[in-house]
Amino acid sequence: MNYALLLTLLIIATSIAAALHALLNNRDSKAAFAWVSFCLILPLAGPVIYLVFGINRLQQSALKAYFATLEAEKSPSIKEPDGADLRPLSLVGEKVTGKGLRACTSVAMLENGEALYPDMLQKIRNAKTKVFLSSYIFDNDSIGDEFVQELCKAKDRNVDVRVIIDGLGEYMSFPRMGRKLRNCGLNFARFNPISLLPPSIHINMRNHRKILIVDSAVAYTGGQNIGERHMAAKTGNKHRVSDLHFRFTGKIVDELERAFLRDWYSCRNRREIISFNPANPNLQSADTWGRLVLDGPNEHLDRLNDLLVGIISAAKNRVWIMTPYFLPGQDIVAAILGARLRGIDVKILLPARNNIFLVHWAHQKILPYFLEKDIAVYFQPPPFIHTKALIIDENYSLIGSANMDARSLRLNFELGLEVFDKPLNQQLEAYFQEKITVAQQLNIDELKIVRLPQRIRNALAWLFSPYL
Repeated sequence: MNYALLLTLLIIATSIAAALHALLNNRDSKAAFAWVSFCLILPLAGPVIYLVFGINRLQQSALKAYFATLEAEKSPSIKEPDGADLRPLSLVGEKVTGKGLRACTSVAMLENGEALYPDMLQKIRNAKTKVFLSSYIFDNDSIGDEFVQELCKAKDRNVDVRVIIDGLGEYMSFPRMGRKLRNCGLNFARFNPISLLPPSIHINMRNHRKILIVDSAVAYTGGQNIGERHMAAKTGNKHRVSDLHFRFTGKIVDELERAFLRDWYSCRNRREIISFNPANPNLQSADTWGRLVLDGPNEHLDRLNDLLVGIISAAKNRVWIMTPYFLPGQDIVAAILGARLRGIDVKILLPARNNIFLVHWAHQKILPYFLEKDIAVYFQPPPFIHTKALIIDENYSLIGSANMDARSLRLNFELGLEVFDKPLNQQLEAYFQEKITVAQQLNIDELKIVRLPQRIRNALAWLFSPYL
């Protein structure tokens, strides 16, 4: 038997099968062409890399398990609160999600771990019935230990404690925090865990959401993970990160709790319909309104992308963007350009040095285009700014876990939270302005003075931007 011939035929068949899968399942023609070419040109490495990086759809059985877990919300949402003037901005999210608005009785902005962690730990310390925590990264360090201790104490008080950590994000810290949580006896789950047997090594389909629910009364969400890296005031912290998180009360808490529970039951492979009893009324008298927009590589695919296109297109006087990873698709680029052509004040605030060097190089490739269109771009000095915020006009803010890149908008499970509230908008405006005062406004002439090797490097990084 000619084993070499059989091996060659097997490699060729695998290459063709991977190319066909990419051709039939990828919605982006450019990405499909790239993966087909990659699998055929590199018949051994191509299919393996495609398996790890290219496949980003849940199987049909997993889809059914994910979406058949919680009974529908019985209390109606509110499309246009009495006395409010939120159109047309509020209409965009309504069309994208099919849902109206939820009342927020309070919203607080918490900057960095110095403000966030004591607040969260105090709420966990006082919890009476439940603590639901989801984090992409849960570092095994002094901050992580504080959370573990309080979660264990809450469990010992018979509080229903549940913790979700992403199966890939957990590897950002060693030894992995999951072992410590399990040793403490906490009710803990990994989202899409990484394993060799059975093989599950997808880099995509990560749960990038950050949620904390305490007693169905208060919810936290935003961009901050759990760990010492978010203690930005510690100048000796080599990996310090500056970021924002937000605390909410009101009906919006029920929406965030439902989002957590959907992820939880997905991790547990629960398929039966589970009852859910909302705890908060949707008060017509609320001054602040919000809408949760879930996104992921499943039925929610493209929700945040569509929302961004619509919201930016509906802006009347300003579009201010703060994000660590800015690699938008052409539809978002067109919406940003269209806003600027209408005379809208467009500002983009990015880190001067990205923590992912490939992203930093890709930025160098695309930013001259925005500068040519008279769009102001600023680079912030260290520490690394991880904040994700979109400020539209005087009454609309979009916060949450998503970056403005393909990984967040197409490959990860993310959440965005629309907030219609002038005071929060003003707080974010002040935060944005504070960062701009120490930032460097980019000059197109400076970006164009780049040697050929660097230009090639930047172009190659940009070529892979859909997967960074």
